Amino acid sequence: MSERPTENLAAELAKLERRLERERNSRREAEAIAEKGLRELYEKQQQLQHEVAERKCAEEEIRRLNDDLERRVIERTQQLEDVHRQLRDASHEAGMAEVATNVLHNVGNVLNSVNVSAELVSQQAQTSQAAGLARVVAVLREHEHDLGTFVTADSKGQHLVTYLNNLAEHLQAERAAIVLEIESLQANIGHIKDIVTMQQRYAKISGVKEIISVVDLVEDTLRLSAGSFVRHRVEVIRDFQDRPVDNLDRHKVLQILVNLVRNAKHACEESQCPERRVTLRVAVELGQGRISVIDNGVGIAPENLSRLFNHGFTTRASGHGFGLHGGALAAKELGGSLNVHSDGLGRGATVTLELPLSSAEPISEPEVAHA
Repeated sequence: MSERPTENLAAELAKLERRLERERNSRREAEAIAEKGLRELYEKQQQLQHEVAERKCAEEEIRRLNDDLERRVIERTQQLEDVHRQLRDASHEAGMAEVATNVLHNVGNVLNSVNVSAELVSQQAQTSQAAGLARVVAVLREHEHDLGTFVTADSKGQHLVTYLNNLAEHLQAERAAIVLEIESLQANIGHIKDIVTMQQRYAKISGVKEIISVVDLVEDTLRLSAGSFVRHRVEVIRDFQDRPVDNLDRHKVLQILVNLVRNAKHACEESQCPERRVTLRVAVELGQGRISVIDNGVGIAPENLSRLFNHGFTTRASGHGFGLHGGALAAKELGGSLNVHSDGLGRGATVTLELPLSSAEPISEPEVAHA
């Protein structure tokens, strides 16, 4: 009987030992799992820290690239502004060079007339009959003691009165001719003064606006280009359907118009049309002042219409390619626009400068004139 309790105790101890072993195993497994979890957590933490570091580096690189991009954009914008300013200045200089060329040509034409008048006056002075008057005085002095007898009895003296009468007629005719040429000289010199005054008016610094007549601006443009039209035998037609008055930069508008008129003249010159014609039309439509330069010249190919205002584009071998581009920029600065239309090669072209009108009311007096 004493052995059974001992066996039960041993069994219980064995069972307890097995349970403790299972618990130890479970604890070891739990510790292993915990260690593995901690290791994985550590690895993930390290990976996360690495990713955070990489992201910070990436963000720093993006920030650096963004700063670099902003710097490049600023530099590029400044470069574009500089190019735009240079282009505008070049266009302005080209326009003013055209104005100066026309002024010089017009002055040269007038100087030719001045030279002709001066030569005529010089020739009349050199061949004047006034020298005969000195000879008459010398003869009269030789016979001043018997002047009455000389004039009535001497054959030379008898012809003296007739000679003096003829001489007076010649001198009066010479005087009239010289006065006529002097008046012509004065008129031509006044014309030169008007041309120079007009050029000086437009040579002032641009950017200043003033209330001016659009028709007067067109007339000034035609006066500056008159010699060129005559030289190339181009007929000028004025079609002034309205006479708007507006607050404009006179200098800038003239720059645009001179270039448009020059292009129209070249288009007519290159055309085979025997009747070369350029029409300047002024009209008001929908609150816009419209100045159209219409020619019957070589026309424009359809594929070139959209490229005409591109910088550097030209259809002429001697063209520089920034006249129309600069004109379009100047028109935009004036708050307006520059538009072109052509039905094709050989069918002429129309270029229209549109400008917003101020409160000044246009005077509607249609006028069509041929030059």
